[in-house]
Amino acid sequence: MHESYETPALRQTFASLLRKAGGGAAVVMVIKEMTGRCMSEGTLSKIKNGDMRFDWELGFILEDVVGQYPIRAHLNARRQDACGKSDLQIVAEAALREIGDVPAAVLHGVATGDFAPLLKEGPEGLAALQDLMNRVKVAQDEVNG
Repeated sequence: MHESYETPALRQTFASLLRKAGGGAAVVMVIKEMTGRCMSEGTLSKIKNGDMRFDWELGFILEDVVGQYPIRAHLNARRQDACGKSDLQIVAEAALREIGDVPAAVLHGVATGDFAPLLKEGPEGLAALQDLMNRVKVAQDEVNG
């Protein structure tokens, strides 16, 4: 998972699951029993406090131990939001991302004489825009019958 998922709310959820599972010593024993992985209570504290990268496997194991699934519910809600988008919306967002790279590449080329980024980003932006235009035409044809 990308670090942008590692929020204070996620760490608070982890801390809550840790408490519900019986605290550090109990969780260390459960993790050892379930996975064979040895760790200290300090590792759990570092994850909880943000001093160590979030450990998704431990989070999911804690959910299983406690029988509550707030981490997975959060991730599933994000997936459901993304899945609720229409194909046209997904293509439009992709096109906007690709097109958005072009101006910076143009300015970079003008300022430095190095147009390599534009030679990469330009065709990608054009292809994404063409795909979007084709999808819009199809959608319009469906509306107009």
